[in-house]
Amino acid sequence: MYEAKLVLQKRSGILQEPSRAAIRMTKLMAPSRPATASPLRYHKQNGRVFVSDRQKLTERSRLSSILLGNEHWDLFHGIPKGFTLRTRVRIKLETSHVGYAWDMFQTLVSLVACAVCVVQSYHDEFVVPSMDLSFGVIFAADYCLRFYCAKNRLWFPFTFSAIIDVLAVAPTIYDYVTNDSTGQRPTFAFLRFVRILRIMKAIQMSRHSSANHFTGTQLLSLGLLVTSIVFISACLFQLVENSYRAPILSDTGAWINNNVTLGDSFYFILVTISTVGYGDIAPATTFGKVVTCAMILGSLVMLPQEVNRLVALLAMQSPFRKTYIPDPNLPHVLLLGHVASASVLLDFFTEFYHPDRIVCGPNGAASINNIPCIIMAPVEPSEEVRALLVNPLFQNKVMYIKGSILNDEDLHRVAVDTAQAAFLLADKNSNDSVAEDANTVLRSLVLENYNPGQLFPYTI
Repeated sequence: MYEAKLVLQKRSGILQEPSRAAIRMTKLMAPSRPATASPLRYHKQNGRVFVSDRQKLTERSRLSSILLGNEHWDLFHGIPKGFTLRTRVRIKLETSHVGYAWDMFQTLVSLVACAVCVVQSYHDEFVVPSMDLSFGVIFAADYCLRFYCAKNRLWFPFTFSAIIDVLAVAPTIYDYVTNDSTGQRPTFAFLRFVRILRIMKAIQMSRHSSANHFTGTQLLSLGLLVTSIVFISACLFQLVENSYRAPILSDTGAWINNNVTLGDSFYFILVTISTVGYGDIAPATTFGKVVTCAMILGSLVMLPQEVNRLVALLAMQSPFRKTYIPDPNLPHVLLLGHVASASVLLDFFTEFYHPDRIVCGPNGAASINNIPCIIMAPVEPSEEVRALLVNPLFQNKVMYIKGSILNDEDLHRVAVDTAQAAFLLADKNSNDSVAEDANTVLRSLVLENYNPGQLFPYTI
């Protein structure tokens, strides 16, 4: 509101305030200000209206939303300033897009490092000291950041992720310290393949997903575990076999190395885990046999545990938490409200799918009513309703989906935006008719707001 200019009048030597009518008139005579202008800065020049600086920062605010998750260019926006810096950094890493991007970056770098190790196993000239040093610096930076944010710094070095990070950085530190003037770089090869375990950080990225993705997280964990076991076992098998295998005598009488390639090692490990092995590739050294036995025992212990967790999560999932995929040539209808009674549903479906009801097909020709009917309710269906759903007359036409009409995600799962009509069933035997009518009106308003003008709700 503009502040009216007080006009003081001098009457009989006494300064008095103007009347209310004068103040109101002063406000009306003040120039109107556009709604987009800021009260902090507003002026005209040559007929042009200049808005506030805040309005000019819209594009910068959008960029801040993408990078930092807020429009204020504040890295710790939304986190109480009373927390310590270490706590604020930990919360930012665990709950924000910045932490998600950092975990994704670390996972991608780990995958690249593993790919480089595979290439180096075939081509020794591919060894680039600066590349390996870059990997070590990135891994060390992640370790230092996690150590700084850890709740218990004394226990953090003994955690699984911290040990893996130390083992991933150790080869780089060893090579850098022992590098001599001749340029020969001794390698800590038996630790480099441990870097594959850093891809387990991909599991940390799942904490930024919605709460109903536990099954996907467990499936990802199982896949990463199998990948880690196969990769580590193959690399370790190749290392010990090539280190202790005796050379063989060729047909020409020359001694040649009997080395195993990394591809042969992967083939041997996969065949050994999935079957008893074909015998075309077998460990020729004692250490190779030890690695093979350790790999088999580790697989027998760890894989069944992860599989059991996945099966338990799948068993807890409701078979009715699914998504309906609409057919563009066959619009569907929704059935909401009092759908807990099997007798009410049977009466509705008997009338809706009666053979006498002929509908207009996609080409304008008359056809039998095969319109899909989607039932949505916030609870699991009863045994009587489940028996009705498997009835041969309605099995391929009726689908039951568990969800709430007040949830946008559930409305999307039943494709409200493409539905042709919605039938709202009211409980005629309800003890509170006023509340039942209010719920029916609420459902109708939600459908009208979600898909205005395209959906026709009917109350039955």
